[in-house]
Amino acid sequence: MLQKNNSMNINLGLSRVSKLLNYLGNPHERLTVLHVAGTNGKGSVCSYLSSILQDSSNQVGKFTTPHLIEVTDSITINSKPISWSVYRNIRNNLETINNRHQLNCTEFELLTCTAFQYFRNVNCQWCVIEVGLGGRLDATNIIPGHRKVACGITKISLDHEAFLGNSLVKIAQEKAGIITKGVKYAIVDGSNEQTVIQTVEDKCREMDCQLTITDPDCGTTHIDTKSWGRLVFEKMPLNGHYQICNLRVALAIIDGIQQRKMANISIDAIIKRLQNVEWPGRLQNLNFCYDPIQKSTIPVLLDGAHNGSAAIELAKFLRNQFGDQPLTFIVSVTSGKDLQPLFGSLLRPHDRVIVTEYGRVDGMPWISPMAASELSLHIKENYTPKVEVQNDVVSCIMRGQQIRAPIVICGSLYLCGDVLRLHQENLGQ
Repeated sequence: MLQKNNSMNINLGLSRVSKLLNYLGNPHERLTVLHVAGTNGKGSVCSYLSSILQDSSNQVGKFTTPHLIEVTDSITINSKPISWSVYRNIRNNLETINNRHQLNCTEFELLTCTAFQYFRNVNCQWCVIEVGLGGRLDATNIIPGHRKVACGITKISLDHEAFLGNSLVKIAQEKAGIITKGVKYAIVDGSNEQTVIQTVEDKCREMDCQLTITDPDCGTTHIDTKSWGRLVFEKMPLNGHYQICNLRVALAIIDGIQQRKMANISIDAIIKRLQNVEWPGRLQNLNFCYDPIQKSTIPVLLDGAHNGSAAIELAKFLRNQFGDQPLTFIVSVTSGKDLQPLFGSLLRPHDRVIVTEYGRVDGMPWISPMAASELSLHIKENYTPKVEVQNDVVSCIMRGQQIRAPIVICGSLYLCGDVLRLHQENLGQ
């Protein structure tokens, strides 16, 4: 059954993308894939995987959404985005086919097929694919099970309930839908609720798939593996104590690959490659360049926290870093978002909030920010009276500097994208 919401241009299902790929000669049927689903952490896991697998002889493709700065950022090989010329060439061909045969593919389906065609064209040895929404009916799940070397399921929480269901079990069933016939190996984050783990276990049993449940203890910094023994990390490659759980999922996938002799990666290579991991907009410390002439900067913390679980983790990080110190939040939220789970654990009466609206999202015209006036009123009535509105990112950050409290930019990855885009432009990058 298809699930549809015209206001967001989300139309889940595999029939359209299947037809489009068939006209291309089914490039997805010749990819070697690591498929990752989950509510939070799947992008981090994909970044860990692609970094660890990269060496001088490997072409590692990675497909993650949404993009932060340019749409081409979603499709990379060895961390380098697809060039605009190659992107437009593949994309124009897809749109021609889509229009000629009246397939009515969504924007995400076209982007997914662009990635698959690109990865096939350059003969990627590995393709790390992040699910867009859900899993079972997500366009990325058109990949045949026998082409998926492993599936990873990260932390699952309530999000996108209108599409995936209003309980953890229902959402977990959709996420676990990436474990299809032919998948032999799956990993689930052991810190998930037991009902989530049970749901994934049931799916693996149904599909005759081996399941690894990672260590649920996020308070430790070690990871036990079959290939390299116990690995101890004094510092996570990415900020946030929860990253140990994401890293366990990624290393369990790599461990499975190593055990099946599909890779030969030394422990030294793993440690070295993890030092190069980047995942912008997630607990990212940034010296924001606001002056393109003087290259003057202001320190900010960027985090795309856009749902309750992510907001809780951001709050933990902030309390650990700053204690009870007042903070200045710069926020923008996508229209229709449930605000209580987002701000309930994050904002305190002595914090100050600067509300703005992120700009147009390239390739996703149906995405729009909540009106700043509406959002500021909600925050003032429920969390803190110290609220004001600014029209643009630079004004927000300059105002934040005047307040002289640590600046945290959050509420939407699209807002983080605006900040990073302007930062790069001001640096002349």
